[in-house]
Amino acid sequence: MTGAASHEASAETPLRVAVIYHVWPHYREAVMQAMDRSKAIAYDFYGSGEPLEGILHADTAAVDRFIKAPFRRLGNFLWQPQAVKAAGGGHYDALIMLADPNFVSTWVAAVLARWRRTPVLFWGHGWLKPENRLKQRVRRLYFGLSHQFLVYAERGKRLGTAVGFPPERITVVYNSLAVERADAVIALIESGMTNAERPQAFFADPGRPLLICTARLTARCRFDVLLKAAVLLEERGQAVNVLLVGEGPERAELERMAAEHALEVLFFGACHDEELVGPLLYHADLTVSPGKIGLTAMHSLMYGTPAITHGDFDAQMPEVEVIEEGLTGAFFRRDDATSLADAIASWLATAPPRANVRHHARAAIKAKWAPQVQAAIIERAVLEVTGRA
Repeated sequence: MTGAASHEASAETPLRVAVIYHVWPHYREAVMQAMDRSKAIAYDFYGSGEPLEGILHADTAAVDRFIKAPFRRLGNFLWQPQAVKAAGGGHYDALIMLADPNFVSTWVAAVLARWRRTPVLFWGHGWLKPENRLKQRVRRLYFGLSHQFLVYAERGKRLGTAVGFPPERITVVYNSLAVERADAVIALIESGMTNAERPQAFFADPGRPLLICTARLTARCRFDVLLKAAVLLEERGQAVNVLLVGEGPERAELERMAAEHALEVLFFGACHDEELVGPLLYHADLTVSPGKIGLTAMHSLMYGTPAITHGDFDAQMPEVEVIEEGLTGAFFRRDDATSLADAIASWLATAPPRANVRHHARAAIKAKWAPQVQAAIIERAVLEVTGRA
């Protein structure tokens, strides 16, 4: 058995494992709670407890053991003293750390943990696209500090294996949002027990197809491409309504574009209340995320709503894998408004029945992209790396 504290642990005693993030975004709360329910592992969750760059922090009281671990930035780099302390204290059977090469403290903590023979698991995107040799070497050196790498998607494992990282040291853990909460909201919607208004009612012509996106209004999300596509659709005689749920630095420019072209666009603002956002997604015809889609893909499919995004996977986020083209969504040429307009028009004209889309979308989420699934895979990886499997 490995690990500094392993000599004290028996097969009946839960392992002690530190999970170290700089911050735990609010959307990680469901997987934190799923992990916290483990009978085999007692997790300590490390994090700052503070919001970051407009993203709310998870409720630190949502799990049994949350340890405040502030950090400071040094230019592009980050230093988190508690990460090093956790690695050197000898109290843990394993460490799980967010895999970001800019976190200097993670390099130090991983080296220290390995010196103490404490298994290290990295958790992160891993490999998103093919890279030049210098970046490959840095990643190989950094990722090689882990005994096991927990990546978000199958493509990440394929890319990692292609550059020589041992496939047996890469575990795909997917990603997750609060699926059970979404299920409860859907039950209210379908039983008619929610007071939430159908979002179509927000617009002057509620009969138009409704396109939605729940994401921060940033340049990387390329909502300007969506508005250009909306102009093209209107010129073709297929006007749409657009509902953007989120805030961000691009809002003023997007509002200007919408006004200039007399588009029907509602800027809903930021909203983290699932009982408000859920019905918006559920009743929309399509989620359209012209830039990277990430968690938005999962959020949309949780409510049975198909998603359209670009198909340049080197510039995508891992969660794009949840979309099955023609069944739960579609892809268009990156940064091409005409291609996006074509994809939207084609989906609206030829999409499978909405009931079929809902079934397949929600089944895809529950098969891989749910908190309990993610927590179970992580637990199995920890048990294997500590010799408890």
